[in-house]
Amino acid sequence: MSKVDRKEIDKRMARISDIFSEMVAHAESLSRTRCPYRDRFDHCTAEFRCRNQNPPAAEDARHPCGHDGDFDYRSAWESQPLAHERAKKKVTKIRRDATRRRNQ
Repeated sequence: MSKVDRKEIDKRMARISDIFSEMVAHAESLSRTRCPYRDRFDHCTAEFRCRNQNPPAAEDARHPCGHDGDFDYRSAWESQPLAHERAKKKVTKIRRDATRRRNQ
């Protein structure tokens, strides 16, 4: 059996680390601008109803991803956006009324 050259192993590990570091940096930058469920053909792969999904074409059952590049995760998974707006308005009214009562 041949001896293990520690310097050669360290050199190869450093090279592998450099490669993976570049991959991670690229993935991290994409995660800020690209929908994580968008595939390379611009179709949505989410297993749930996402607000970024566009209606599928008649001949294709897959939903095209309507992501515009400025991604805000919170709005993508709102299942009832109108209920969310009503709740926000109600909370605002409660706060306003409470402030008014405190100031009386």
